[in-house]
Amino acid sequence: MHVDAHTVHDRLFRREIISLMTINHQNVVRFLGFCSNTRYMTIKKAGSGKIILVNVRERLLCLEYISNGSLDKHITDELRGLEWETRYKIITGICKGLCYLHEEKNISHMDFKPANILLDDHMVPKITDFGLTRPNENSTTMGQHFGTRGYLAPEYENTGKISVKSDIYSLGAIILELVTGCMSVPDKNNVLRRWRHRWNKPPTLLQYQQVTRCLEIALQCRQQEPEHRPSISEIVRSLSQVS
Repeated sequence: MHVDAHTVHDRLFRREIISLMTINHQNVVRFLGFCSNTRYMTIKKAGSGKIILVNVRERLLCLEYISNGSLDKHITDELRGLEWETRYKIITGICKGLCYLHEEKNISHMDFKPANILLDDHMVPKITDFGLTRPNENSTTMGQHFGTRGYLAPEYENTGKISVKSDIYSLGAIILELVTGCMSVPDKNNVLRRWRHRWNKPPTLLQYQQVTRCLEIALQCRQQEPEHRPSISEIVRSLSQVS
């Protein structure tokens, strides 16, 4: 049976819409609706000069408005910017949203980074921009690379192999940025010293445990081998122990 490209694209679009309609989580941006329009226009074909009629398709997704913009606008080092309590709330919210996508919706984000995490009026994080996502399998090889350097897992960048563990690698970079302001591997004692300076007093036991746990999780997420990275459900459980 012959299926033309437009039919395939329509099916993919409908599948994407159906997937978005089923997503409902406080840490994932809510899908509200879509617009689809098809129009025809004439263009001059290069070389021959012939006038041809082409089919132009436009599709727009409507998502909830999130007032505080993307997370990348709020990332700073330990000495300024967001208080620790807010950063920790953002980290736990991001992890819960990603857990929902991985565990309940079988979705890999594929371009997980601060620019694709929005913050509402109460600084609650909401994951967005998974229009390029695909249902995940144990490991899939993609012919075309998506994602952003610095957040790309090494196995994806080098071979095109992607899985939920690719998102976990990206999550590690995001957590490091939220705790320290950068992606480089930090010295734990130096990070705690800078936070003590910010708090202007010794940290409480809970604060110390939270900073330490976040650093440990981030470094585990950044392991080169996917099988050495924790699952998102393990990360959520680990964070809940110091909440």
